[in-house]
Amino acid sequence: MTPTVRDVLQGCVVALGRPAAPEAGPEYAAGRIGMVGTLTMLAAQLADRAAADALAENAVIRTLFREVRAHDGALGGRLLAAADEADSDRTVPALDAANARLRRLLTELHEAVEAANDAAADAKILALYLRMAAIRRMPLGGGA
Repeated sequence: MTPTVRDVLQGCVVALGRPAAPEAGPEYAAGRIGMVGTLTMLAAQLADRAAADALAENAVIRTLFREVRAHDGALGGRLLAAADEADSDRTVPALDAANARLRRLLTELHEAVEAANDAAADAKILALYLRMAAIRRMPLGGGA
């Protein structure tokens, strides 16, 4: 799951809105505030980058769909159709929805590739996962 800004901020609201048990002590309260601070910093980074990250990730997934041929005719057709899609609606919810669809199709492709023992395609998919992680990387210090 890739959390959205909304997900992170809702978690912060829950964390701040739920009173700590009296026996938890001040250390627990300080830790909770620190966690909420870190999460809001990450939410700010995510808000700044959400559309660009989703566009980049969607593009690299679609590129892989063009490069890796599925072994199943129906899957191959769906991969090519997804590869030809464009992200015309650039709102974050629309980009996230497209990303979720692409990731589900990527999982299906990976299952087919593994079932076919296609080592070359498997290596391309594993490399894509690393690329996707690099796109979504969010340093805690707020820097690059």
